[in-house]
Amino acid sequence: MWLTRISEWHAAGVPCALVTIIESSGSTPRKVGSKMAVNNTGEIAGSVGGGGVEFSCIGIAQDAIKKEICITKRFVSKGDGDEWKADDADTSLGVCGGSLTVFIEPILVEPEIVIFGGGHVGLHLGKLCEVLAIPYRVYDDRPEFADTGRFPEAKEVVSAPFTAIEQNINLYGRSYCVIMTYGHEHDEEVLEQLLKNKTLPYIGMIGSVSKASVLIENIKSRGGVIDDRLYCPIGIKIGKNLPQEIALSILAEVVLVMRNGKLEHMKRNWS
Repeated sequence: MWLTRISEWHAAGVPCALVTIIESSGSTPRKVGSKMAVNNTGEIAGSVGGGGVEFSCIGIAQDAIKKEICITKRFVSKGDGDEWKADDADTSLGVCGGSLTVFIEPILVEPEIVIFGGGHVGLHLGKLCEVLAIPYRVYDDRPEFADTGRFPEAKEVVSAPFTAIEQNINLYGRSYCVIMTYGHEHDEEVLEQLLKNKTLPYIGMIGSVSKASVLIENIKSRGGVIDDRLYCPIGIKIGKNLPQEIALSILAEVVLVMRNGKLEHMKRNWS
């Protein structure tokens, strides 16, 4: 059951963690090898014994997912009149008597780039994603541009209206979204919807400052909130002109944000 849920969560882009009992002694409700899957919202599948230890493991697993780290935790319980003690124990299991140690491993969703608009720049951006082995998906309302023959290595290619993103594609906390449709009105439609999804780490939009100003003011007039996830004009200044160069400048910026990089040269002064 826990394995099925992990597969389902992973396919849906839901971060989760696997909790495994790696040591147990005395009287414990579950033994070594027992497993429980936990997702980032606290939903579980499987069990490591129920009660206080399981409740604690859910919270610790959520912390492991958030921090992207593995955690080992030892629990001890109180027996019939005797208290189990251990230097590294900080949580009580209840009254059954015994101790156990769990290993909590986050199972994180791989970062991806979602391209809204499969035109010339989108095509080259997809090719660059393939070179860097970065998973990507493409969304366009034109079937001839949202085509698997055009983007053969894409994880998913969606042809659907720009006005109905949520109904047609699943976006999550590691979806780095790039807006480059064929019209300002479509860019505005996509941007307004993406800004409402607070889990998205990056929203980039191609276009000039004057274009962005108009779109942003339109969205604000309807109550929309602009935050620092928006990168517009998109890309890093590399002297971009050709579609390939624009795609490179965009991907460089996305990777910079994705990997928490620094916008600086690595060169040293050797003179």
